[in-house]
Amino acid sequence: MVRRAGSPRVVVPRHDRPSPGDGAEERARSILELTADYYWEQDEKDRFTLLLHRDAADPENEPARILGKTPWALDGEPVGTTWAEHRAVRRARQPFTDVVVRIPTHERPRYLSVSGQPVFDAGHYRGYRGVCRDVTAQIRGQHLLDLERQINRILVQERPPEEAIVAAMRTVCEFEGWAAGQYWRLDPEEGVLRIQAGWSGDHERLQSVLRAALELPCGPGMGLIGEVLRTGQVLWVPDLRRDPRALRRDLAEETGWTSSLVAPVHVQGRTIGVLDFNAATIPQPDAPLRTLLHTLGAQLGSFHQRALALEQLRQREERYASLVELAAIGISHVATNGRFLYANRQLCSMLGYTLDELLALTVRDISHPEDLHVTSADTARLRAGEIQSFKAEKRYLRKDGAPIWVRLTIAAERGPDRRILHDVSIVEDVSDRRAAEERVRYLATHDELTGLANRTMFGQLLSHAIEQRRRYGRHFAVMFVDLDRFKLVNDSMGHEGGDLLLQEVATRLRGCLRASDVVARFGGDEFVLLVEELPDRDAAAVVARHVLSAVIQPARILGQECRVTASVGVTMCPDDAEEPAALLKNADLAMYMAKEEGKNAFQFYSPEISVLSSQRVTIEASLRGALERGELTMHYQAKVDVRTGAISGVEALMRWTHPEMGWVPPATFIPIAEETDLIVPIGRWAVRTACAQSATWLAAGLPPVRMAVNLSPRQFTDPDLVTNIASALQETGMRPDLMELEITEGVMMQDVERALDKLVAIRQLGVRLAIDDFGTGYSSLSQLKRLPIDTLKVDRSFIRDLPADAENIGITEAIIAMGKSLGVTVVAEGVETVEQEAFLSARMCHEMQGFLFSRPIPPEDFAELLRTHVPVRRAS
Repeated sequence: MVRRAGSPRVVVPRHDRPSPGDGAEERARSILELTADYYWEQDEKDRFTLLLHRDAADPENEPARILGKTPWALDGEPVGTTWAEHRAVRRARQPFTDVVVRIPTHERPRYLSVSGQPVFDAGHYRGYRGVCRDVTAQIRGQHLLDLERQINRILVQERPPEEAIVAAMRTVCEFEGWAAGQYWRLDPEEGVLRIQAGWSGDHERLQSVLRAALELPCGPGMGLIGEVLRTGQVLWVPDLRRDPRALRRDLAEETGWTSSLVAPVHVQGRTIGVLDFNAATIPQPDAPLRTLLHTLGAQLGSFHQRALALEQLRQREERYASLVELAAIGISHVATNGRFLYANRQLCSMLGYTLDELLALTVRDISHPEDLHVTSADTARLRAGEIQSFKAEKRYLRKDGAPIWVRLTIAAERGPDRRILHDVSIVEDVSDRRAAEERVRYLATHDELTGLANRTMFGQLLSHAIEQRRRYGRHFAVMFVDLDRFKLVNDSMGHEGGDLLLQEVATRLRGCLRASDVVARFGGDEFVLLVEELPDRDAAAVVARHVLSAVIQPARILGQECRVTASVGVTMCPDDAEEPAALLKNADLAMYMAKEEGKNAFQFYSPEISVLSSQRVTIEASLRGALERGELTMHYQAKVDVRTGAISGVEALMRWTHPEMGWVPPATFIPIAEETDLIVPIGRWAVRTACAQSATWLAAGLPPVRMAVNLSPRQFTDPDLVTNIASALQETGMRPDLMELEITEGVMMQDVERALDKLVAIRQLGVRLAIDDFGTGYSSLSQLKRLPIDTLKVDRSFIRDLPADAENIGITEAIIAMGKSLGVTVVAEGVETVEQEAFLSARMCHEMQGFLFSRPIPPEDFAELLRTHVPVRRAS
């Protein structure tokens, strides 16, 4: 769409204002085509100055009636809020996201989701700009889903059939805004439809319709009702007064209900009734509504059939009151040749046959082939008079071929001459009990979630493998597999997502091994492998690499792509141990060493690992009291503005000095804190300490610098995170705009929707947000554009080999370009050489951080650095 003549100029922030002729509007349209349906701009008085639609030829694209007007001067109304509340957000110059506006139309309302952000030029407010998506289909779909759920609730309640059908019609009418509905039921004997029930808010009009309907039963093809009975299809009539098929056009004129929507009620493709809805105007039904009406017809049909069946059952139970005590079990009379002479309804239902079908069969016909002779010996004794009755369990076959377990009690009915007339059998379906028993036996040796062997079975199989090794001299390996970052997936996607991921990993692990090998789950995210006939460690290493490669592949869970890695510990038998407990312990220790070495790796057991494991236990025990004992401190590392050479920011880094172990590296204790959930209170202390330090420096007259604090993955999932940050800012008096929280890329990308909610809440506190270790995850530009971030930090792994590594050059340049396109600050971390500095300066990276400028230092030393630092302009 070309901007209308005389419309105001597009307001663009100074740092990304396009130069003349650079195609800003074309770029805006390209972005629009990728992200939304509309792009809009407004001036300082909230009047539209520009409206772009992704399809300029769209008939609803009418900027003439929009430009120059405010949103509240148009026809729409916001949903869930008011224009007054929305204008308050604008007066506060705050961004807003997904404000849904309802726009009335001549048929159904239209819904637009609007997002916008304020625009400033040289510090002056210039208005708002944003995007808009048409969410009518989503809201309409939710509306119909709610309607279907409401009808389901009605039909599962215990109430008379007519009352339930009226309640269902009323629900449909009220949801869609229709005036009335009637239900016509097919009389199977006469083959005509008769009015059964109706509903309307206007009782008098409804009564006139019902009276007329009672006088006019409809057969197939007669009137609109008969047409639907004949075709079995939904029929829409916009004006009954002009449709020749309508039998009572005068009645439509009289009531004012001149529009009709008629739908079949059906069971297994057979129409048994018709629903007729009326209103002054019913819009043409869209596809979702037609689908809903078809579903409703099936539900009412099934409901009606169930109601009829229940009524028949009630009558039979009354007729055969003497058999009430046996009503829950099957009863049959069987001739001596095995043919059924009589079967009660319960037995027919149990086996899926009609009575006539069952009377044409023998017991042999319905017995499982493997159980044909289960009762032969006892039957012979019964016929010989040796026993009066006997009990047995066997399998019968239903009419559909499905086996069921039954418990039989069989006695012989004899005549006056003691000659056997027939056998009397009482048949009880015990399939559920047998299945439960089988399930108990299964769960005793298998993991319920994944179907893998459990700890008990693995122990048995491991003992067997050791016996085989001693007998035949075979070698084998035990591998302990623990998933890295699984807790993050489980916290962000819920237990359902975590369970699905575990099932996927179980499948992959089975695929890595031979059929003779064993995969077991010990619980949580721990798996153990028994890999037999491995000659040496090299062969075991090949298997371990296959495991790592299989686990790291992306998995699609609940519609989202996620990725985890594994840490694998390997122990060899008989080289490392030859007892089950020792082998499992060795593999477990080796796994922890692999995790501490950086994860996504495997480690063989060695005696030295036992010593390191003991150190880990000591660290974990000491870490639990480190905060209370005051052993944790914060050091601070400067960030330098590439262009001016000034210190523009500082990152707070945690340090731990143990009274006996001395300085403990963060790479050692931070993962332990994360695994044990100690990171939550420690992280809360780190945020508050950094805030207090920033306030102290400002009070001392030092220049303001942005204070960056890292949030661990576990901290980010803490439900109290936003509240704790707000409390730290308020209690310390730190300026929110000077605080920047660094969150790893993987945490944000694990569940973008959930992360977005929390990031917006943090951003609303006035705190800046940074993506740490950027480039190591799997972000896309479209995902990043949705996040309210201020800074991208290029991971040090890409900086380390600059400018010699060609691949890292390409990655770093791409990240810098991406950051500039998003309008965010790009920080390179881990800068240690002048060559790296020159490379980054030439690419106009905004800030650098690393040993070249300053190591992490105590707060008092950093204060002195701030006082004495002389900015040195970097080469550009």
